[in-house]
Amino acid sequence: MQLRFRYPSHTSYFIATIEAVAKSMNVDVHIGYDYPYIHLEFADNEEFLKALEEHLPNSLFFEKVETSEKFVSKKPIVVPNNVGLCRRCIEEMLDPESRRYYYPFTMCRTCGSHAALLEHYPFERKNTLVAVFQPCQSCQEELRTNPWRQDFPLISCMECNIPVRIYNHGGSRILYANEKEEYKALFSFAAGVLREGKSVRIKTLRGDFRFYLTPNEESKAMLIRPGSEFLMLASEKRALFSIERPLLHLTHSSGKIFEACGVWDGFTTLLANELGERDAIYFDENEEADFVIDYDLPITPYRAPRLFINKHKRCFYPGSQSLFPKAVTSRKTAIYDHWANVDGIVDMVGKFEEIAATEVIVFQDEEIEHPRVMQKDFVATLLRGVLRQNVHTGSAVGVYFGDEPAFYFLNKRRATRIFSFGQIRFEETRKVVARFKERYPDRFEAFMRQKGFLDKAAVLMDLDLARFNKLALEFGGKGGVSVDCQIFEEGFDYSSFYASMMSFILADTSPKLLAYSVYESLGEFMSQQAVEVLRKTKAEAIALAGRHCTNSAFMSRFVRNYPNVLLPIEYPVDDEGVFAGV
Repeated sequence: MQLRFRYPSHTSYFIATIEAVAKSMNVDVHIGYDYPYIHLEFADNEEFLKALEEHLPNSLFFEKVETSEKFVSKKPIVVPNNVGLCRRCIEEMLDPESRRYYYPFTMCRTCGSHAALLEHYPFERKNTLVAVFQPCQSCQEELRTNPWRQDFPLISCMECNIPVRIYNHGGSRILYANEKEEYKALFSFAAGVLREGKSVRIKTLRGDFRFYLTPNEESKAMLIRPGSEFLMLASEKRALFSIERPLLHLTHSSGKIFEACGVWDGFTTLLANELGERDAIYFDENEEADFVIDYDLPITPYRAPRLFINKHKRCFYPGSQSLFPKAVTSRKTAIYDHWANVDGIVDMVGKFEEIAATEVIVFQDEEIEHPRVMQKDFVATLLRGVLRQNVHTGSAVGVYFGDEPAFYFLNKRRATRIFSFGQIRFEETRKVVARFKERYPDRFEAFMRQKGFLDKAAVLMDLDLARFNKLALEFGGKGGVSVDCQIFEEGFDYSSFYASMMSFILADTSPKLLAYSVYESLGEFMSQQAVEVLRKTKAEAIALAGRHCTNSAFMSRFVRNYPNVLLPIEYPVDDEGVFAGV
């Protein structure tokens, strides 16, 4: 029998699950990978199919399964995971008879934050932070016989554990967990502290976060279960509790917008279990906390993937670090910021002890000592990556909505820039500018200092960009006002755009309405420009990327004017997404 899963992601956990299920049932299965498909070949076996249905994770990247007439034998590259926990590991942590009862470092080949504990490649125990802990006899037996942990470099349990401690702010009250009963007591104590109205900062495998029960303006929500506290669409619910555990914006029953995610590792799972009567708890990155849960491993946390959803469109925000490590087909060595593509793996530069290559591709000025460094157009490479992720081989209009928006024409041979907003130029001679400067002198001074396109817009409203975006999301009306967007001298008319905003601010326009209107007006303007270029060039699609396109008002206008918009699928919409185009 031959099956193929449409699974557009160069990660390993889905394939590792298939392998583990097959080994546990003694089923001979051949696995191949040909993006965006995982291919399986095996003898007809109804029980194996049922087991796959039971164990395969709910993943953001799984789209469908179908029979196939051909088998592709290409082998996928195995990379460390950066995902939530599988059902088996969660059940193991909550089983009093288990060797991993309330043990927060529980994970297996198919799940968990492997990369946080990896010091450098290759992914072997000697190259991880747990190398100093010798696996106990039971774990050594699992390494040989348990399909879910066979040769798993990070295996550990209560018998060969990583100690954890909780202590108060002054360090005078400390509780250690080094034995089976002690781990349960530690998380029970932490839950009790939260119920008293205090906070606990936890060193999770995704980073250090402060947890508490009463939210504030800076809070994010950790959902223990779907409940009435947050309003969720079916697509949002599926995403929240996928194995990738992304953050996404949800509307609270109070009407406020929160970033929210599901529990993501052993620490948050066990804390949530102790607070099982609640639907959600809250967290932030504030360092001040009443108690701290810590351990002596200098982990490298990968931040949660932040997911943007707008009806049938979705993509990942920049900085979605736990989408990596990622296997890629390109063997070209490339470096962007603190990320690198080395020998077919994209990960943090520090995870590669040695980078040997005849040529290194960069996209900005990098301090690299190498005899041959090739600099490529960042935006063109990013947009070409969008086409590759969508397996689009025809021509396209590329639209980049970053700090300097630009339009490209893309075909098989090259990417040509055809229009750019250009450098920001602002004329102060208009009367509305003088009135704004007189009423809001501090804002105007900050506006003139600010460099970013939308950052300047946010400053006019006395906001940072994050709050500006949040206000746009919170707007509940059917349409906004028209903010002036037009071309001036073969570039964007920044002076008219900002002056238009100033006039609305002086007229005491609702901040939510104005923030929404900025994105809506830019979406209308940019989509019209893109459609005009598409008609002239007879291109077959529009590829959209850039950090500022992750806004519902912008996306709704864009898709309304041209429904066939291609977005990045498995990479962030900006920055790290450039590796998809290398």
